[in-house]
Amino acid sequence: MRVAVIGAGFSGIAAGVALKRRGIADFTIFDRAPGIGGTWWHNRYPGAEVDLESCIYSFSYAPGDWSRTHASRAELQRYLERVVGTFGLHPHLRLGETVHEVTWLEDRGAYQITSASGAPLGCFHAVISAVGFLSVPRIPPLAREGAGFTGVVCHTAQWPDGLDLAGKRVGVLGTGSSAVQVVAEAARCAAEVRVFQREPNWLLPKGSRDFTARERRVNRHPLVRRWHRFSLYLRYDARQLRMSHARRNGRVNARRRRAAEAFLADSLAGHPELRQLLTPSFPFEGKRTVLSDDYYQTLLQPHVTLVPHGVKGLSATGVVDDNGNRHALDVVVLATGFDAASYLASLKVTGAGGRDLHEVWAGGPWAFLGMMVPGFPNFFIMYGPNTNSVPLVSFYQAQARFAAGAIARLAARGARDVQVSPAAAGLYDRWLQRALRRTVWAQTDSYFRSRTGRIVSQWPFNASQYLIAARIGRLALRYRGGAAASGPVPAAPGTAAAVPVHDHGGFGALSGNNPPGS
Repeated sequence: MRVAVIGAGFSGIAAGVALKRRGIADFTIFDRAPGIGGTWWHNRYPGAEVDLESCIYSFSYAPGDWSRTHASRAELQRYLERVVGTFGLHPHLRLGETVHEVTWLEDRGAYQITSASGAPLGCFHAVISAVGFLSVPRIPPLAREGAGFTGVVCHTAQWPDGLDLAGKRVGVLGTGSSAVQVVAEAARCAAEVRVFQREPNWLLPKGSRDFTARERRVNRHPLVRRWHRFSLYLRYDARQLRMSHARRNGRVNARRRRAAEAFLADSLAGHPELRQLLTPSFPFEGKRTVLSDDYYQTLLQPHVTLVPHGVKGLSATGVVDDNGNRHALDVVVLATGFDAASYLASLKVTGAGGRDLHEVWAGGPWAFLGMMVPGFPNFFIMYGPNTNSVPLVSFYQAQARFAAGAIARLAARGARDVQVSPAAAGLYDRWLQRALRRTVWAQTDSYFRSRTGRIVSQWPFNASQYLIAARIGRLALRYRGGAAASGPVPAAPGTAAAVPVHDHGGFGALSGNNPPGS
């Protein structure tokens, strides 16, 4: 079996490890970036760090010697590089290569993969898409119009190398998770910071801090590490039981809303006008809840200003807000998020019978378990539709096991292709959509929904239910036919083939006293 993995971020690396563990050695991991990491390669803005605890935002089989409760971008990048090295994935990487098109060849029983330049990258029996769903930055029209602004305009996912905010007048467009991290960091060095807010978000404290030297020594003990990870997993599982976190009348939803209101009131005591501006009008959890320990306090600093309007255009010296007011700035940061509802937006996927995946979706992406679509044999999606939940890495590992297992069984049976039963896929989707209609996500416009109104990103239940569903879901797969008449699929130029499998079991270097990157 020759397998292509598109994307070398968390989920692509998980797929590579799972393939090796199933004895599949002939696979290539493509990525358009010159390095691995995906989100953590591209999002280099100051203050970037993960919202989940470090020990659970990592692979269960690859513990890290974390320096913080919530790892920074740089530490996560070093961690992923160690994973790639320890599990021998370097020979499988093909970086700086943008995959543009994936086409099923009926006569070969394989996919032909083409680069953005139109060059063929080879044929593969199976394809695992690991491009994620936060990979296409949403750039507002004002940044594309070129109004002669003499300063710097950049999206958080396209941060220019060497950009220094020290002494600058900085404007931040947006109030989501990336925005609050940039604002807090910029306020430490910039001469002036202006935050342009169209709508506030619900916010809770993160509790992010450095570990003490003693804590790091204790955390290196395998039993301590496993207990810490397991207890966090149970906490998130309990929070999402019976969708309690995502229903307006859910106990967890109500409790967390009260905590958010209390945090807002305590942080902005004596500032009623600011408190009113920062109180959302939509249901709690209707959009992604922001986690930050210092955003509210940052807004109270004298050189930081909250502008309760959006921005409608650029001028030669700065921006023009929706009220027509002009703001002189040196740097404009677009913390405007991603085109999250357009899954696989960078890929053209053609399945059996010449069907285009995006035409099948018609603006409302869906997939069985978020991974497979009927009519697209041997094609698997990591972090696909309706699989956005916490803890994220548990989902990645489950999806990687599912895809690698299906591909291994495909090879063992000498079958031509594996597909999901249309009846099972339809039943699953109807069940899931009925549940989603009962959540606050159905009542709020957000990136969780596509332009059709369909909730396309969220998993409403807890992680354990998804992990169970992924195991049962194997029964819905159908293996058909024999090997392709054309024989073996040739290897693409410059790719790794038939690399020996090494079963590491644990994670070697990271389980000892060596910090990531050492």
